Amino acid sequence: MARLAARARRVRPAADAIVVGGGPAGALAALTLARRGVGTLVLDTKRFPRDKPCGGGIRYGVYRRFPELAGYLREAVAVHEIRRVRMESPSGASVLAESDGPLYLTLRRTELDAALVARARAAGAEVVERARVVEVERRAEGVTVRTVDGRAFAARLVIGADGVNSVVVRAAGLSDGFPEAALALDTMEETALDELSVADPETMYVAYGYKGWPGYGYVFPKRHHVDAGVGVLLPFFKRTLGGAPAEHHRRFLEEAAAKGVVRGRPNPDNFKAYRLPLGGPLARTVADRTLVCGDAGGFVNAYTGEGIYYAMVTGEHAGEAAADALGRGDCSAAGLASYEARWRREIGAELAGSLRIQRRLFARPWLADAVIRAAAGDPKLCRLFARVALGEDDLRARRLEIAARMLLAALRGRIGFAALVRR
Repeated sequence: MARLAARARRVRPAADAIVVGGGPAGALAALTLARRGVGTLVLDTKRFPRDKPCGGGIRYGVYRRFPELAGYLREAVAVHEIRRVRMESPSGASVLAESDGPLYLTLRRTELDAALVARARAAGAEVVERARVVEVERRAEGVTVRTVDGRAFAARLVIGADGVNSVVVRAAGLSDGFPEAALALDTMEETALDELSVADPETMYVAYGYKGWPGYGYVFPKRHHVDAGVGVLLPFFKRTLGGAPAEHHRRFLEEAAAKGVVRGRPNPDNFKAYRLPLGGPLARTVADRTLVCGDAGGFVNAYTGEGIYYAMVTGEHAGEAAADALGRGDCSAAGLASYEARWRREIGAELAGSLRIQRRLFARPWLADAVIRAAAGDPKLCRLFARVALGEDDLRARRLEIAARMLLAALRGRIGFAALVRR
């Protein structure tokens, strides 16, 4: 009894809402809550600016989606604009898609995350750094969040933006963790341009179905760095590839150098390997007094691996839904249900479509070959594929046009009719 009483005394009355994780999802949730006048506390394991394993690419449309942040991000972050993308198929066939305007943006997560957290702070959110959350307790009257060093914070609800190994998700009973089949093993290395550079700083390189594996390879030029790596579905890595992820990463960069994509030498000190959820969003992303967003909720494009944009979108929606629920005094799962309606309406179909594409392309290397070969003979199809892949165009709206142009490619002999039938 004395131990329980002592533990209760250590609980700090925190705020109306606690956000666990200060990445793009958590920062946008906190920013949205603070702007709505909600007392908000952000807990993050690290101290900002802090690094985060990530390719560091995001669709150009982020400026349209978050116009109030566009100017700030351009000033606070060394954003690099990409106007060309070289897409390569498993057979080695490649095509270069070009655009008069930017197709994609690359940046450093060290800078982006710090900038977004600073914005949340400026809006009134409190940020506690070096606070690794290990336990979330939900009760009828609120939540208590505990950190590894024994601190405890109380609030009326919690937003989980704590990544693929989310403590919040498990505590809420939303998932016991992503199944192996829904995970990819990704490698990355962000190295300065004086060590590793690219032939063309405005061209990103993406190898779909790299080596016929269910995954991809990429090289992203940045303002002062190059970010490169490979991603492969975790079951395939464990059962077929094996070995050290660093070796597969090194071989990919050696091949990229041989093709003239990169120059210089990779730096092993910058290598990281991490797990990425590629199985689509969780079946449920709300529970009593709990919402989850970003990687914690599985909000990642299933075939490109891009998650920053979806993290920002779901973070904002989580903040809006939480503020509404707090205002009504109903933080039950039913009271927070508008969050799922919000994100499904905006990105649900897109994420579901990305999962269907992943399952087709990753399982059928010949299909990726057919797509790239067709695009090589049709500049409009080439640009269309690039825009769809990079989130600048809607696959649903362009599906008939893509099918028609693929058929035209078959009639011209660019691809066999068998590829269309198998597709």
